[in-house]
Amino acid sequence: MASAWRKAFELSHQYWPIVLQHMLMGINAHINLDLGIAAVKVSEGKNLADLETDFNRINEILSLLVHEVQSNLSVVWPALKYILKWSGKVDDYLVDFSMKLARNGAWKFANQFSLVSEEKRELEISLRDTKVAGIVNIILKPGLMVTIALRIIRITEFGSVAGKIRKMQ
Repeated sequence: MASAWRKAFELSHQYWPIVLQHMLMGINAHINLDLGIAAVKVSEGKNLADLETDFNRINEILSLLVHEVQSNLSVVWPALKYILKWSGKVDDYLVDFSMKLARNGAWKFANQFSLVSEEKRELEISLRDTKVAGIVNIILKPGLMVTIALRIIRITEFGSVAGKIRKMQ
């Protein structure tokens, strides 16, 4: 199992990460590691550039899902409704920007990865995985002020990760 995914799953048993941090760890592993590799695999024998329009169209679809995800998150953390109401569209812009930034990075990696010989692909994946796994540290330790805010949020989130997932379904 890739280090980025292993870290995400291992942390599912820890108390302090909030639901959003767990989601970000999964999104990190999926977008920053898997997505570029998948794009290259899907395009084998074809021109990777032919996939770019569809790849970018997914950004638009993801943007449309932001409110649904926020609604689901507010089920496990009711205070989120008030924060979203107070913040207006700022959170939408931040989520869209972050998602597009990550997906652009995945597309860039796909283009680089597509040029790597078959013999060196495992090494390239391992290098990428190490880099992506390092992002988990940023998600878990975002600085003192944010960590304090996250701890307050966590205290108001009740239940286990699995229980919260069931609740959001």
